[in-house]
Amino acid sequence: MKPRLEQYKIGITAGWQNADIIDFNNVYVASASDTAATINAKLSQSDIYAVVFQPGIYNLEESIKVVKDGTVLLGLGMATLIPTNGTAAIEVGDLADVRIAGVLL
Repeated sequence: MKPRLEQYKIGITAGWQNADIIDFNNVYVASASDTAATINAKLSQSDIYAVVFQPGIYNLEESIKVVKDGTVLLGLGMATLIPTNGTAAIEVGDLADVRIAGVLL
């Protein structure tokens, strides 16, 4: 689930009533052995809306490029993204509702 933006909120939202569901068929689970090119290829597919990074050290030869509105990048454990060529670890274009959380850059 991906919570929608709430402003001027007090208290909880019971039962995830204000969230969008992302089917796990639309999620790519990355491992530290994946290259940036592999992850970027998955992100460019029309049916992939999220990448979950497993714990590990990701040595990236190029930037992870977010190209779609609503994309989620979520790291679990200590997912560490290290650019090896002096580039940015993650590039996000002029997009709406992109979420990046749980990654160490």
